[in-house]
Amino acid sequence: MGSETRTRARRRSCQATDFGATAVASSVDLLVEILMRLPAKPLLRFKCVSKQWYSIISDPQFIINYAQRNLKPLLGLLLSGRKEQLGPYPEFSFISIGGYGKTGRVPKFLTIPKLEIQDFCNGLMCYSKPHMDAPQFTSYYVCNSASGQSKRIRVLESPSSKRLMAVNLAFDPSKSPFYNVIFVSETSGSELNHLIKIDIYSSKTQTWRPSTKGLFIVPHDVDFGNGVYWNGAIYWYHRKKNSLAYFDFEADCLERLQMPLVSQGSYPMSFDYFGESGGHLHLVGTCRPGTTLFTVFEMEKDRSGWFVKCNGDLGDLATTFPKMVTPRLSRRYLFSPVSLFRGEKEEELSIVLTIPGSVVQYNAKDKTSKKLCDLPKGLIFNDFMGQGFRFKSHQYMETLASI
Repeated sequence: MGSETRTRARRRSCQATDFGATAVASSVDLLVEILMRLPAKPLLRFKCVSKQWYSIISDPQFIINYAQRNLKPLLGLLLSGRKEQLGPYPEFSFISIGGYGKTGRVPKFLTIPKLEIQDFCNGLMCYSKPHMDAPQFTSYYVCNSASGQSKRIRVLESPSSKRLMAVNLAFDPSKSPFYNVIFVSETSGSELNHLIKIDIYSSKTQTWRPSTKGLFIVPHDVDFGNGVYWNGAIYWYHRKKNSLAYFDFEADCLERLQMPLVSQGSYPMSFDYFGESGGHLHLVGTCRPGTTLFTVFEMEKDRSGWFVKCNGDLGDLATTFPKMVTPRLSRRYLFSPVSLFRGEKEEELSIVLTIPGSVVQYNAKDKTSKKLCDLPKGLIFNDFMGQGFRFKSHQYMETLASI
């Protein structure tokens, strides 16, 4: 009797499960609501479940709604360095944020031979590598880091590649499932100015076009390193030249921006990090190597100027990690900001720094810190003097966008 009761109970349970699955499958709204709550990488795999699921997940409006609901979730950081300085150490290193993935493991999409990262933007990566059949040519690709899907968008001869000053992605999945790629090239130059041209690729039309303004004359103190996409424009900050310029896609114009105005006291401030997080553009200024003071600046939405988001002191961090302090009579502090990201709450800011031997995360609000990973042993840390090895960081996110 007990066996029959259990059998009937299992049958009713299976029938209830089948009914629930059927109800979900038959209700598109309910299915969409469930899919909206899943991470991007599984969602991309679920395109293979059925034609209906493929249609839902690939729909441009679903991609926009998904991004708006899951606002730029930072999953990790990719640290990269120049191969000639790293020697036997890996050129790329993944650092997990919030428990995603495994720190230290190099993602598969970065194992492409002779890959050179050009830019990351909200889950998409632009990279280059020598052309497969003709090494005198360089191929440029856009890749979705979550799906591994990639597409070649341009091939340039080596002389043309050498004249490139910048290759950057412009992508905001909360506004559009499409992206742009911008190529900035120098056509000629003098002691005072660059003469540059800007070419723009649109994934919507899958075509290239030159800027409608033709060629731009740019002073030599403006450079195009460290490009960041924010608020409809690409921004370039050059650390050594302390210059900031931007290209506005809608206005199709190239303009300069002022740097934050700071008082130059006993320890002048330098700007060591420039990037976007949570829909905001930031600069991090430090007074290295003589102090542990730092300031986070944020750009006004209308680009009218910078304001101070927060001031802080890494003195507590130096106490927790004594290798940050040189054992000399004149104390010097060894640290370098490599990334900044905002928390779930507006006022939460975390700064990621490299220090001798480690990568650490510092919460600017509650002044807590934690070690994220170790740096390779034997890597000489002298970046506090503005020379030697320096890491570049890329924020790792996932997107549903098709390439």
